[in-house]
Amino acid sequence: MEVFTEEWARACCEALNRSEAYRASAATWEGAIVLAMSADGAQGVEADRAVYIDAHQGACRGARVATEEEGTNAPFVFRADAATWQRLLAGQVDPVGAVMQGKLRLVRGNLLTLAKYAQAAKDMVTAAATVGGTFDGNGSA
Repeated sequence: MEVFTEEWARACCEALNRSEAYRASAATWEGAIVLAMSADGAQGVEADRAVYIDAHQGACRGARVATEEEGTNAPFVFRADAATWQRLLAGQVDPVGAVMQGKLRLVRGNLLTLAKYAQAAKDMVTAAATVGGTFDGNGSA
């Protein structure tokens, strides 16, 4: 399955709900999150992709491909290129470190709030990484 698609979003939500670590670290988090990936033909991603995650107190209440409106109005929106998302999902890059380095851009949301939930961000990426997925539609990760 390709990352940042409807199928991947649903599987990611299920992985979040199975994660005890995420449940604990995000227990007081409230607010939707959009994860956006910029188009990158060299990586096999021909168009921008984004997923909307309805995160609430350590649980995922639903996830789907984000609408354009959600991509601009969600409380938290993160954007990166495909290569950065590959490294994040492979566990090679820490999400908070990636934000600080400008590789993962916080397009919308409060950096201080994000800092408070640094462990939740790490646990979210760890859970999402268990889903796997490809980036180019040809089975390449």
